[in-house]
Amino acid sequence: MLFNFKGTISLLCLVLPFILYAKMPQNFSSFYKLPRSIAKDYYIYRYLNEKNVTNSEAQKLLEQTKRVNFKLFYSFAKRLNDKGFKKVSKCLKLKTASLLKTDDECIAIGLSIYDALSLDKNTTKNLSKRLKKYKDINETLQIISQKNIMQEALKKNKKFIEIFNKAGERNRKKLFNKEISKDKINQLAYFPGFNKTIELIVTARELENLQKSLLHVEPNQNLTQKSLFFLGLNALEQNQKTLAINYLNKAYKKAYYRFDRDKINFWKYLITKDKKYIKELNSSFDVNIYTIYAHEKSSIKFDNIKSPRIKNKDKKYNIEDPFLWTTFLRNIKDENSTSLEKVAKNFKYKNTIGQYTFLLERANGYKTHYFPMPFYGFLNSYTKQRKALILALARQESRFIPASVSTSYALGMMQFMPFLARATAKNQKIKNFDIDNMFNPKTAYKFANLHLNYLVKKLHHPLLVAYAYNGGIGYTRRILKSGRFFTKGEYEPFLSMELISYSQTRKYGKKVLANYIIYMQLLGEKVSLNRLITDLK
Repeated sequence: MLFNFKGTISLLCLVLPFILYAKMPQNFSSFYKLPRSIAKDYYIYRYLNEKNVTNSEAQKLLEQTKRVNFKLFYSFAKRLNDKGFKKVSKCLKLKTASLLKTDDECIAIGLSIYDALSLDKNTTKNLSKRLKKYKDINETLQIISQKNIMQEALKKNKKFIEIFNKAGERNRKKLFNKEISKDKINQLAYFPGFNKTIELIVTARELENLQKSLLHVEPNQNLTQKSLFFLGLNALEQNQKTLAINYLNKAYKKAYYRFDRDKINFWKYLITKDKKYIKELNSSFDVNIYTIYAHEKSSIKFDNIKSPRIKNKDKKYNIEDPFLWTTFLRNIKDENSTSLEKVAKNFKYKNTIGQYTFLLERANGYKTHYFPMPFYGFLNSYTKQRKALILALARQESRFIPASVSTSYALGMMQFMPFLARATAKNQKIKNFDIDNMFNPKTAYKFANLHLNYLVKKLHHPLLVAYAYNGGIGYTRRILKSGRFFTKGEYEPFLSMELISYSQTRKYGKKVLANYIIYMQLLGEKVSLNRLITDLK
């Protein structure tokens, strides 16, 4: 760690801009100088795949990682002379038919519940006998080998939840769409894994019988606010409005984040039409689709939205270095609001407006919301709609921090995955392209615009484009082709927006849509949530 002192924020800000790390380390020893971080993991991943790495070097690099995801694990497996690493890597990658031809240990490692459910009964029976010493998978295979899998699984509550949650959408519909008794469903509700089960049932509209069973779930201390919210929507879909409100009230008591409380109040308003919920939404300090809805309905404007225009020239600070920001955040994590406001001033420059507004929002407890437009000159040739969409995505993806690196190694302000960045560069015939170029704001905006040309052409609406940007266009197309979403109905399209199956994509879409509306308005366009919702219908 570069700094072992605390409370000297002003000194930290003076020193930090001049500490520059190299990007892709050119030799093994350079890694020792880098702070343990996701950014370092990303460069270790690249180094393992792009350089000649010895077994000894790979072992020492492994010791320096912060978080080993699957990408990094497979990369280490190639470089380490470690039988365990190599075997696990091999077994996890094998297709089921090939996997079954290997030894028992490999099968125990690589056979998923989803794949096991595709096997015939004789095969699963034989496998359960072969894998007797692997207690957990043996128990699972014994259940799967039975004629009535659901009935057998329900005899062991925890195992039912495990198998159901990992079965896959198609298998859940085929094998588990049967009603569960009131006593049994409430036994299941006391297991933590059942929170995920509730979400999977409610967001899969074809599981009608299980959804009926959920009406009997009695709120308990194990159920999260998210689960209680889904139980409310489930009750609403089955015209049990009183029960829906009861679940939503329980969810509200457990909700911690303002966004979740606003979501619950919004749905209580849609169900009851009681204007007190609109009043509560208008008093919220958060800016989201729910509070935007309430503000539009009441014809009032937000008084806590700011879009600073900064005249100061660029700061002498390497905005493309992923380690500077990581190290900086680590050193200010325990600072109070007053200190954060002071340090924010050190970033009040054109090229660091993202850092500046990020720190100010953190200093004020996220009660004032900043919608900056960094590097706006790079967007000059685009339409207002495209500018607003790029800014909306960037704000959600990275808060406009150019050197951002995600846990999946998405890069830059627009969080491009390396494979997509390389494909875009190849399509543009850019020679000698280095994916670290995604840390450059101009490149980030340009590549995002090129990608959006494709997404907007196929999907048109900013919400659907946001789904595709986060969850992939294949997933988004499946949503639309299913015929189960964005159809006619009393609570549409809001109900569909709450029932998108990918949890991250569901929330991401709502956040980006809110950002888009704010940015369009800041750019002088009279765009409303109501209009965009009407378009979805």
